Amino acid sequence: MDHTVEACTRALLEAIRNSQEYKNFEKIKEDMEGKPEERKKVDDFRRKAYLLQNSNSSIDLLDEMNRLAFERQEMRKDRLAAEYLSCELSLCRMLQKISMEVMNVTDIQLDALKDAIIV
Repeated sequence: MDHTVEACTRALLEAIRNSQEYKNFEKIKEDMEGKPEERKKVDDFRRKAYLLQNSNSSIDLLDEMNRLAFERQEMRKDRLAAEYLSCELSLCRMLQKISMEVMNVTDIQLDALKDAIIV
């Protein structure tokens, strides 16, 4: 890899680590370490959401999305769980934006996939 690209990559990684999104996520993640039951609930929810978003099966998607939305609403009643999910989402959106900017500069021609790419 080009030395300039390597140096910039290291600088980007450092900038991510110093970002408020990353710091907030690391703090709430640390807070969750002392609450194994809450952590398990959040992880179970995250797992279900991931599997639903990446499912190829013929499940009733609308029913599953409604069930997951209800579960998320219930989870938001728990301040720590809600904050964890919010911080994780903020960090993921930042990383997605960075990834999209990198992909845009490379002209890999993702136009045909625009409808499938969620930003």
